[in-house]
Amino acid sequence: MPKVVDHDERREDVAEAAWRVIGRDGLEGATLREISREAGFTTGVLQHYFRDRDELLAFVARQISEQAFDRMALAIESCAPGKACLRQLLEVLVPLDLRTARVSALLSFWARSAVDPVHNGIQARQYATIRKAFRGQVMAAMENGEIAVDRDPDDLADHLLAFGDGLCVRSGMEPDRFPEQRRSAMLDAALKNL
Repeated sequence: MPKVVDHDERREDVAEAAWRVIGRDGLEGATLREISREAGFTTGVLQHYFRDRDELLAFVARQISEQAFDRMALAIESCAPGKACLRQLLEVLVPLDLRTARVSALLSFWARSAVDPVHNGIQARQYATIRKAFRGQVMAAMENGEIAVDRDPDDLADHLLAFGDGLCVRSGMEPDRFPEQRRSAMLDAALKNL
């Protein structure tokens, strides 16, 4: 009897292997051959699930964001609306462990999105979803009296996102300069300054 393969699980396994390769070797080193070796599959197996390297990398980029969206949804469900929730959302943008392969892959994809229209489109859609979550919590903070209502919620959401993304980038590039305790204090200060 032939072995039953869970195709969704297999695609996830390939994405995990791709994150590890990108985190270790960068996008340039993320060849189908290297990813298949990391995943323990043949390149033929990868090509069964993905037409080419670009389709695989687009899938991986979407997976990173979908996992962030899931963490944001959990944060929103588990915290009081407003500044407390904004803090948790910022922690999703600036993860505690910046040395993970996912953070390295994310930084690589951001760089690629500046020159690749496909990845730029992926990033734009993802940003719109994340921005909506931040804007909702800014509005809740205004309703709670935690932020003055004369502020522009769109500007504040964009400000927090730009800050979080920037802190993630700098921390990923200079982890010794931005240890967890300093990042945490900077997140607190950003919210206090609202």
